[in-house]
Amino acid sequence: MSSPHSLSKTSFLKFEQCPKAFFMYKNFPFLKDKVSIDKQLTFKRGHDVGHLAQQLFEGGIDVSTETSNAQAALERTAQLIESKQAVIYEAAFMHRSLLIYVDILVLQNNIYQAFEVKSSLKVSETYLKDAYLQYYVLKNTLSNFDDLFLVTLNADYRLQGDLEPKKLFKKRSVKIKAEENLAYFEHRLNDANLLLEENKIPNTPVGAQCFKPYQCDFFGSCWKDLNQAESIFNLPLIEKSKLFEWHAAGYKNITQLNESLFEKEHQKKLWKSFLNRERIIQLDTIAQFIKDIKGDVLAMDMEIWNPAIPQSQGSRPFEQIPFLVCTYNGEKTDHYFVEDINQSSKNFAEALIALGANYRSILVYDKTMEVNTIDALMHAYPDLNQELQQLKNKFHDLFDVFLGLHFYDPAFKNNFTLKSTATVLLGEQSGYSKISSGLEAMNYYQTYLKSANSIEQLEFKNELVEYCNTDCKTTFELFHFLKNLL
Repeated sequence: MSSPHSLSKTSFLKFEQCPKAFFMYKNFPFLKDKVSIDKQLTFKRGHDVGHLAQQLFEGGIDVSTETSNAQAALERTAQLIESKQAVIYEAAFMHRSLLIYVDILVLQNNIYQAFEVKSSLKVSETYLKDAYLQYYVLKNTLSNFDDLFLVTLNADYRLQGDLEPKKLFKKRSVKIKAEENLAYFEHRLNDANLLLEENKIPNTPVGAQCFKPYQCDFFGSCWKDLNQAESIFNLPLIEKSKLFEWHAAGYKNITQLNESLFEKEHQKKLWKSFLNRERIIQLDTIAQFIKDIKGDVLAMDMEIWNPAIPQSQGSRPFEQIPFLVCTYNGEKTDHYFVEDINQSSKNFAEALIALGANYRSILVYDKTMEVNTIDALMHAYPDLNQELQQLKNKFHDLFDVFLGLHFYDPAFKNNFTLKSTATVLLGEQSGYSKISSGLEAMNYYQTYLKSANSIEQLEFKNELVEYCNTDCKTTFELFHFLKNLL
């Protein structure tokens, strides 16, 4: 275990996704894209779930807390194995210069089993490949290694009283398939090391691998010349596979395309919109949309929280829990905020009904979250079904106008989010100060719940309400923008 490692699990999985990304990661890590706040929060969630999973096998020694580098981790792991330590967290192993860290390693009856923890309800192909790779290294370094289990969250678990980790998690052996893939990893490790020895950046063209299974860390570097205003990749509502096919055939700019390449009429319209730098405006369809919005009008937006680890009684992993609804009628804002997560969600349902009761039409932008929330509340509280259904029937979704190309501005490119459309049509939006995404809003809410300082809590609450209110006001302003077209 004393030789230096040239590959980590992370770098090898990058090699599997894209040889160029792998080479850049090993030789030019400073060119990596800045890690977004959303990705940072996703990493933190994974860390929290992994730490909790250690309670499945308590009393272990955490190698990561005792060491500061890979060499020390390898040496400490070897010491613990020599002393037959029953449970080890973050144990380090290396085979053919490939270094891995095992979330949980357990020794029972002189047989080792490993556990790889994922903050997910499902086992993806990416998770399986990750597990097969770990199995390969352990198989070649531990003579008494027997099996590796993927540990995921149990979708059927409900929090009742104290959290029960043994019921929260479920385990799945990967042994059979992992054994079948041992030769594959031998071969692929040769390829990865050969690429490093050649010391030449692979000429890998852009393609689906830029986004699968995750967006590449070097997306900004590889795509810097492909995101110009005239790039074909700015065309919306066209399958990425088709765009990559065109790009490989030599079509780089929208001006190089011709009408025969487009299979659908709406795609031709979009192309001509870009070519002529003209908006698509279907006044008759917009007029009908506006005509259907009758009586007093209210804009509404909701925020949900879906913690991986259940926090409120009766909830499940990743269950969507509404904690804030805001409204705006053109003059004043209103909201309902859940201050105690263990209070009945019926209070939220009743507040929702009350907020929309005096309005005939409710404006939303991409109603998916709102509809799903109301449907869940209807399922939980059948006695409120009629009122909640009436509320849902009042919804008018401005998102449909833009995604349906009844109104399209080439400046949207392929982004139809509320912030994108509003920035183009209304100018820069000033209300989004500290919170810029739904995932950030969830993190703010979680911090609010954990804080014991009432002043700090109020600050977090105000930020959340302001963020949600801004969405409401922006939706209302977009509605008036469409009205003014007529």
